[in-house]
Amino acid sequence: MIRHAFRKVGMTSCFDEQGNAKGVTLLQAVPAKVARQEELKDGRKLVVVEYDLGFKKPVQKGYFVDSFEGLDVGQEVAAPAYEAGNNLKLTGTSKGRGFQDAMTRHGFAGGPQSHGSRFHRAPGSVGMRTRPGRTPKGKKLPGQYGNVKVTVRNAQVVSWSESEKVLAIHGGVPGARGGIVFI
Repeated sequence: MIRHAFRKVGMTSCFDEQGNAKGVTLLQAVPAKVARQEELKDGRKLVVVEYDLGFKKPVQKGYFVDSFEGLDVGQEVAAPAYEAGNNLKLTGTSKGRGFQDAMTRHGFAGGPQSHGSRFHRAPGSVGMRTRPGRTPKGKKLPGQYGNVKVTVRNAQVVSWSESEKVLAIHGGVPGARGGIVFI
């Protein structure tokens, strides 16, 4: 199955039939075309799709398909028509927040802020004694926060504009404005 790329435009609100406001994220389709077709030694068929994201070099992704029918080299890959109420699976890169302390990264409460406690934003106890004498893997410590691949399942379609190729999704979508989301 070929995934379609969308650029995140931003967020706005729209109203449903009852007059309730809904927060929606607007996504605009990115031009894509079939770059090449490959048949692997084990018999699987691979289609490489090229996405024009505005960089110097287009981004290429490969997808396994059952047949090359309707996927000729150079042919534009059009986004399918979406209907309101459809549920989609979205994958994007979350906003990068750089190197953060343990309280920000993991939501620790921290210590008391007054009366000379000298324990405010520290992560607390880290290691053990002689045995095993090391910090266990997976310990919640300061480090890189964000800038990871995030998948949102069952994101509901609010509207789809065929002429402008703009998709409105209910709620938030991972990434900053201008980021790329695959559906």
